[in-house]
Amino acid sequence: MKLVYYPDEFLSKKVADVDIDNITFDPVELKNEMVEFMLTNNGIGLSANQVGLDAQLFVMGDSKENSSLLINPTVLQHTEEIVIDLEGCLSFPNVFAQVKRPKEILVEYYDENLEMKRTHLKDYSVKVFLHEWDHLQGVTFKDRVSPLVWKMAKKKAYKMNKNLHGNGFCECCE
Repeated sequence: MKLVYYPDEFLSKKVADVDIDNITFDPVELKNEMVEFMLTNNGIGLSANQVGLDAQLFVMGDSKENSSLLINPTVLQHTEEIVIDLEGCLSFPNVFAQVKRPKEILVEYYDENLEMKRTHLKDYSVKVFLHEWDHLQGVTFKDRVSPLVWKMAKKKAYKMNKNLHGNGFCECCE
């Protein structure tokens, strides 16, 4: 697997639904590959289009044992109560911004065993789910913040990259 970085146009494309009745991949194997890739890159979520796959699915979790594959995820309900929290993204190295999200959501998806699940998520899990779900719709966290907030986040990323690599240039900060 190879990570797709912003500004690659594939990140702005809504990816295709998975035909559950005609699966063209092994969901258990794909989950294992994506989770391993996500964890190796210090992520807590990874959408299919971030690794070049045109499919409505993502993984989320903080370990191999505590991870999920979500196929054709949908948001059924969300609370009116909003929380603001810092988000980052593997496709935007070292860029972090405060993003508004609902506090709780009710979701449905197919798991790696192709079983339909309905789950109530709150707090941190909401942030991860919606961040990855957004990716599948062609929306990045850059699209969830104001131009001023994004400009400040890019400036901080530029400084961090300069300290880490001796220069401030990276694809996300151009």
